[in-house]
Amino acid sequence: MSASPDNSVGVRLQLRWADTDGYGHVNNVTWVRYLEEARIRLFGLPERPDTYTPGEQPILARLDPGCFTITAGQRIEYVNELPYHRQEILATVWISRIGSSSIDLSFRLTDEIDDTVYLLAEATQAVREVETRTAHRFSGRERTVLEEYLAAPNDYR
Repeated sequence: MSASPDNSVGVRLQLRWADTDGYGHVNNVTWVRYLEEARIRLFGLPERPDTYTPGEQPILARLDPGCFTITAGQRIEYVNELPYHRQEILATVWISRIGSSSIDLSFRLTDEIDDTVYLLAEATQAVREVETRTAHRFSGRERTVLEEYLAAPNDYR
């Protein structure tokens, strides 16, 4: 299983006891929430600049503020089960495809101590105009910003 690319960005996510199910491991629904949390914290919401930490501009904040993203699809591969523990897990994320008005984000969620891979995922984010709800076509400037984080997608089974 290949490692995360050098141009990926990462965020630590804290497990909660409530994230586990009756089998004692993180529930599949919770994994989708982890992906959402990593995506929002790392990539941001172009239409909500008020949610950013001053001096830290998430990747999608560099898109036109008149656009927003919507998840159009997801692929998730569970690699290892994750029982509750106190350490954080690391979510690394990068762009694996840039279309004319959408991007694919690749995710890799691992143990921060021993690099055990728990989950691989991909999410397609469609970019839309706030006013018209139609596709937002990337400008040359926006494409240049996104290409800084472009790398090959995850290798799935």
